[in-house]
Amino acid sequence: MDDVENIGTKILEIFAERQNYDEKYNDLMFSFVTDAYKLVDLSEDLYQIEHTIKLNQISLKDYILNSEICAFLKNNNINNYSIEDLKKFMQRYEYENISDITSYKLALELYEKLDEIKNVENAKIDYEINQMSNILKDVRNVKSVSKDKYRDLYDHLLQQIKVKYLDQNLIDNKMNNCIIQILNDIFNYYLYGNKEVPIEVN
Repeated sequence: MDDVENIGTKILEIFAERQNYDEKYNDLMFSFVTDAYKLVDLSEDLYQIEHTIKLNQISLKDYILNSEICAFLKNNNINNYSIEDLKKFMQRYEYENISDITSYKLALELYEKLDEIKNVENAKIDYEINQMSNILKDVRNVKSVSKDKYRDLYDHLLQQIKVKYLDQNLIDNKMNNCIIQILNDIFNYYLYGNKEVPIEVN
């Protein structure tokens, strides 16, 4: 991996794949936020968009569980069901009761979309760690060190890049910036979890 051409090609390859993940993530997040605002209107403000994926999922779950369809299931002693089961119940309920449950179907879609968004971000970080471990052997330690040691590990990795690659002229400043952006992805994820949902603050 110390060959100048190999290291450069490898970094660009990881960076390009990182951009693919980001593009997919941004498309899904844009779609989520757009539809979430629709749900705010449809639910007459009962559902409000939250700043984190986790809080949105809690809020959406709460909104769905308080729906007439879930009340109907509860009254019929049906308490354990999957999302797929609920989708089928909704279709049948809407047909049999001629009831408009559009907002609850949308809430369920949004809940699943958040899972998809989380999966894309998690997969991106796994990919970055796996690939970067070929270049910086200690990068995997981010999974096991305590949070108060993140800064030390981060600085140690930057020093590794400098001594092993920059000082040897195996990478240029552009490549170095690419590596730092990838490291920032990894460390921000382990420090703060999934990225926040970009919503406008009134």
